[in-house]
Amino acid sequence: MLASGIFLFLSSKIGVEIIKILVPLLLLLSGISALVFSKYEKIPRIAQQYHIIQGVGLVAYAIILFFLANSLPSFLMITTYFVIMYGLFEIIFIFGVLNAKHTINKGILMSRAIAGGLNLVGGFFLLLASLNDEIQGLSIAALLISIGGLSIAIFAHKLSVKDIL
Repeated sequence: MLASGIFLFLSSKIGVEIIKILVPLLLLLSGISALVFSKYEKIPRIAQQYHIIQGVGLVAYAIILFFLANSLPSFLMITTYFVIMYGLFEIIFIFGVLNAKHTINKGILMSRAIAGGLNLVGGFFLLLASLNDEIQGLSIAALLISIGGLSIAIFAHKLSVKDIL
């Protein structure tokens, strides 16, 4: 997901035709990775459920982008809906974790809270920017997708092998 955001930042240098294939492909790989990770039995049930939903959401987003985003405005609208839903989902997950009866890694929780809040609020900025200036909207979309990917990278970094094995 982080790589998708970075490639979106570089889209003017890479070319639209490559980005139209590369971004959905990277998001599809992110979704599949989340689904695979959800199968680990050693992670808490709430995390398994979260990663299943996250994986399905990323796969759906990738497929929708690949087949329906035939212009920059359609890409931006689809992405606006995705980042708002992603932000809401992250925040709902945090409340689920806080209500669960297991040890909470506060670093992971905070990275998810920040990413969720920024994506939720940022989605509305993305919508407004996209309506006024599509290039500015693309930059905001790249930033928000990168923030979501960075949150996942922080999660992966803070999660040690001993926690899941």
